[in-house]
Amino acid sequence: MREQPDLVLAALLKRLREERKFTQEQLAFEAGITASALSRIERGLNSPGWTTIRRLVKALGVSLVELASDLEEVA
Repeated sequence: MREQPDLVLAALLKRLREERKFTQEQLAFEAGITASALSRIERGLNSPGWTTIRRLVKALGVSLVELASDLEEVA
């Protein structure tokens, strides 16, 4: 059975992107993924793998620890 994408992570990534005034295209470029892939992640249609998460947090200027902490606060 396929796992459901994590909607909390999706919303958090979108919030972080918007707080930093990135467009989806800008963040996707900085993270080395396509804008359509980022859009699917932010809408909760796809769950990013660890490599993608690492690229996104680096582009957003946060650490994995900060991301995990934010996830714990929201969940």
